[in-house]
Amino acid sequence: MGFSVLTLVSCQDATRNIQTYYLPMEEIKDGLVYEYKGVTNDSIAPFYWYFRLSENRDRTILTSTYYDHTFTIQQLSNEEVVSTGVILDDLFLYATDTLTGVQQQNPVRVEWDNAFPFEVTDSTQAYLYKIYWTDTENPTQKVRLIRNRHFMGDASYTYKGKTIDCVRFFVKELIEVEEEGFQELSFQGTELYAKNLGLVYYNKTLDGKVVQEYELVDRFPMEELERRYYENR
Repeated sequence: MGFSVLTLVSCQDATRNIQTYYLPMEEIKDGLVYEYKGVTNDSIAPFYWYFRLSENRDRTILTSTYYDHTFTIQQLSNEEVVSTGVILDDLFLYATDTLTGVQQQNPVRVEWDNAFPFEVTDSTQAYLYKIYWTDTENPTQKVRLIRNRHFMGDASYTYKGKTIDCVRFFVKELIEVEEEGFQELSFQGTELYAKNLGLVYYNKTLDGKVVQEYELVDRFPMEELERRYYENR
């Protein structure tokens, strides 16, 4: 891992556009898979995001599909790309029925749709994202995810042996679980987005202990993911 912080943005700084750090929009028009692996533990299973950009009635739509290490879809979302950021249109979670083995699609209610900001100022500004859903196999369990991002300025990261410019976000997450009672889990973490590349590193901590730490290790067309799937059947 090669992560270093360069600067912080002061409260007096003007609005800055960081769209080129989110994803390389031209590159993903034909679809592109991002592969992520654990930073400090090679035994941690990888996961994959498949991004594809399309035009729909004068709207630019980013479709993102999350695959786990078994190449099974776990999440799918559609987001609209606008001048000020990325707005979540819809999101679906997937779970495999334990009796039938069939995947079930679970729609998520979008309560606050700010998926990612393009225009940022300083760390005092919070960018809110909030979703809510009911567990597919346990309808009595209701879950709400609340995420706040704070822009923290510039950083750098090493990807494939090359140091690249990044922007850094401090992330707060709150998961509320309601099921015959109420439980809250609070996470904090860091996200690094590289210019003309996208998310290259993130971590998540619970009670000061790192519970997730992943980095981008490769990108390739969907055909490569399909090849890996058939090889591992």
